[in-house]
Amino acid sequence: MKLAIIYMAVASAMVGLITVMLTSGEHPHDHLVGTWKETAWHYEKLDVEEDHEGSISLEIDHQMKREISEQMVIHKAEVWHFRSNGEIGLYDESGNGKKLDWRLKGRGNILKLVDENNSFEHYSIKSLSENRMEIHFSTDIGARGVVKMIFEKLPNTITYAEEI
Repeated sequence: MKLAIIYMAVASAMVGLITVMLTSGEHPHDHLVGTWKETAWHYEKLDVEEDHEGSISLEIDHQMKREISEQMVIHKAEVWHFRSNGEIGLYDESGNGKKLDWRLKGRGNILKLVDENNSFEHYSIKSLSENRMEIHFSTDIGARGVVKMIFEKLPNTITYAEEI
């Protein structure tokens, strides 16, 4: 009888400990919510021969950016506003915007954007802190490679989003 009580107490303590651990950890979702401004596009990896590596710039200019993102939803978005309800507003320099749905997949390292036609785009989140985000996506335009987009979080995100 005493042994059964000890087993029940240990099992209850383990279940309680696991529950506390799962609910108290930080989620990537918490850092993502807010307004982010695009600051740079770079090639992270290029699919080129090694002997030509020195002659290709890792910087992406506006023309190349336009070509890379021609079929993508984000091609005119300079500011991304993530809401906690799963909506995202993508805004260009003029304040024109488009609303989509977003969710994290995998272990919280894949960002999926879905538009009203259920077409979607996937981005790999390489780093995410309170003030900086780096996401990657693959492209086949020109010198094929992985494009790295860098964002900085804007302060006073609620007022900024309301202004737009």
